[in-house]
Amino acid sequence: MTSTGAANPSAEDRRPHVVLVIPRGEAVRNFLYSDTLSVLAEQARVTVLSVVTDERVVRRAQQVVEEVIALQEYPQAPWPARLRVLTENAHDRWLWSAVARNNWALRDLRAQQRGRRLRRWLTKGAASALAHRPVLEGLTNLERSLTYRQRPTEEFHQLFQRLQPDLVFNGSHIHGFAGELPLRVAQRLGIPTAGFIFSWDNLTSRSRIFVPYDHYLVWHQNMKDQLLSIYRDAADERVHVTGTPQLDFHFRDDLSWDRETTCRHYGLDPQRPYVVYTAGIAHHFPEEHRHVEKVIESLAAMGSAGSGGGQRPQLVVRVNVKDTSPEMKALAQRGDEDVVFPPVAWDPVLSTPHYEDLSAFSNLLRHCAVGVNAASTVSLELLLFGKPVINLDFDPPGTDLPWDLGYPRHIRFDHFKPVAESGATMVARASEDIPRFLQRGLEQPEADAEARQAFLRSFFGDLLEGVRAGDSGRRVAESLLQIASPKRSQVPSGDPSSAPSRGSTSRASAS
Repeated sequence: MTSTGAANPSAEDRRPHVVLVIPRGEAVRNFLYSDTLSVLAEQARVTVLSVVTDERVVRRAQQVVEEVIALQEYPQAPWPARLRVLTENAHDRWLWSAVARNNWALRDLRAQQRGRRLRRWLTKGAASALAHRPVLEGLTNLERSLTYRQRPTEEFHQLFQRLQPDLVFNGSHIHGFAGELPLRVAQRLGIPTAGFIFSWDNLTSRSRIFVPYDHYLVWHQNMKDQLLSIYRDAADERVHVTGTPQLDFHFRDDLSWDRETTCRHYGLDPQRPYVVYTAGIAHHFPEEHRHVEKVIESLAAMGSAGSGGGQRPQLVVRVNVKDTSPEMKALAQRGDEDVVFPPVAWDPVLSTPHYEDLSAFSNLLRHCAVGVNAASTVSLELLLFGKPVINLDFDPPGTDLPWDLGYPRHIRFDHFKPVAESGATMVARASEDIPRFLQRGLEQPEADAEARQAFLRSFFGDLLEGVRAGDSGRRVAESLLQIASPKRSQVPSGDPSSAPSRGSTSRASAS
């Protein structure tokens, strides 16, 4: 474990000390680039524990934090890891959301491909028998205990004994395994912990939450209600509705470009409208290049009468840096007229956005005429900009995908189904819908405006104006400051196995 930018705070500095854990690249965007870090640093001492050690990211954080410490990932011991897999399967079987059912089927498929059908059959049988709330809670507690007892290192005990933090906050509650061990250790040492539910789909699409967080931060009230309904150890007063900082950048004046600047950045003609296609992860959206080809074909066939601006529209295809298929890369190299595949300013190793991508992406959406994506969070971002959106409820032309790998499943996932049913987006259910919906979006951009606004109000509720003001990052910081308390007793030293556990008197009150 290495650190940079260490400071020596004075004994009189009574500000709370917050350790900000960055276990994945996208958490850099949410918490190191947003107002969260700057607002937090004004009223608290901040240490950053991060898997991302890129010099540009570290240098930016060092301006306001006491220390940036490299975060190493340690594997889980074999027995807790096996218990975790079983509990994840039982959790999916109990929850049985649309994504959980899909995960169940995909595990069947992988087991068949790997010749492990018997093992899968046994796992399914055990998971089905264990799929009851009290049993799941017992299994989760057992996993927590075994993982802690068989921990691979004592370095986080030593670190927290040195730092004496008042709060340890995980910027991505379940993504990035490196972030789990320091949070487990903090909880055992009696240090208050908090986790950010990273995305709006995570509670129904991701694994069971194994890290014992004291507090949770969520996007909106519906997510809070969902969290409380799934996890009985989550208390109402300890779930904080903050919004998500990833939306803040769209509303920052210092990141806003005019249309001409945006078009010049992307090599577009500012006198002509452009459509944005945002691609998904190839693993989840197979053969997506065929959908892009259909959009290219549809736009190329448009005459001046159907372009909405008197000229044929252009197309910008933003690929996904996490996983882009060879076919999509080949399509980018094809050089179609009026089609741009811009480089995406992310570090591909840890999927970390560079700061300059904030402006590039926000303004790409701000000035587009229509947005197209399969079923993405980008749909929400486009709706906030008041843009027509096309979602894809059919498999790519010329493919024969099984349902469990197909595109229609995404539209019906628990988090996205309300979007599709709201009328806020145009849901294409056949290849023929693409040119028709493109035409509609270009020529009648306000046609679905009322439905768009109604959905945003239902989705964000009372938080909508705050989201549009771009103050989620500030709200996160204020929640963390409220949770943190400098009056907690010192982190105990000595034998870490004797450290206080949940409910110990050494934990500060966070109410």
